[in-house]
Amino acid sequence: MEYNRQRREMGLVLGLILGVGYSLPANLANSLILPDVPLYAASGVYGALLFNILMFGLLGLIATWGEEALPNIVASSLAGALISWIWYVIQGGSNIISLLALVIVMVGPLMFVFLPFAALVRWYIDKLDPPIATLGEPVLKPGSAIAGFVLFFILGLSNIYPKETRISLLRMQAMLETSMQAEATSFRDLPRSLQPVEGFIQKARGNYSLMVGSNPDDLPVQRPIVKYGEPEPFIIVRFENGFRFGCVFSPPYNNPACIDF
Repeated sequence: MEYNRQRREMGLVLGLILGVGYSLPANLANSLILPDVPLYAASGVYGALLFNILMFGLLGLIATWGEEALPNIVASSLAGALISWIWYVIQGGSNIISLLALVIVMVGPLMFVFLPFAALVRWYIDKLDPPIATLGEPVLKPGSAIAGFVLFFILGLSNIYPKETRISLLRMQAMLETSMQAEATSFRDLPRSLQPVEGFIQKARGNYSLMVGSNPDDLPVQRPIVKYGEPEPFIIVRFENGFRFGCVFSPPYNNPACIDF
């Protein structure tokens, strides 16, 4: 019993350490790179940071819960995929049909994303630093824990938006600032890209935030045909008063196709 308890505690602690390493760059890097762009987070940047750290801790606990490794690794991976999907739903990054479809499209592949994490935690606890049911023993070897932190910090840097998305966010921000400051009285006074956005003149008021959507095809707009594999950032603008619209930036990312939705 003492061995099982220590294994679970070590799984929880290791999951939290790796979660901190991954979540710091994943949640803060884009805000630091784009300090003037109000990026959207459902619970704020620091709320999202805390959420991700706690999620990794929970997944580490699940991965080391039972004596049999494989079922716990699978359970941890599934939990990570479901929690990520729920988080996406909370952020409201897509319409309801797409959200339902993503249960199958998103959860399955995400299991394989979390599978290496769960397997790594379990392997570390079982093989590299197994628990010892003796008082006074360190919970984890500091050197290995630091190495894991650094590794996951580097992995977290992969969440930095690509160049095309950063350019689109900056241009969306500039277009919004110019349009809102101009106090247009007719849609003809707006930039061409914003003219199809019904209600912009009346409702584009107050604070807003920008969110990067996952699928530009969610937005019912006509846009140029691009070469296969070329990125088309989908930027969602959300005002605190409930008004929102979306824009798809196609190369060369100057004039997006926008519409309210």
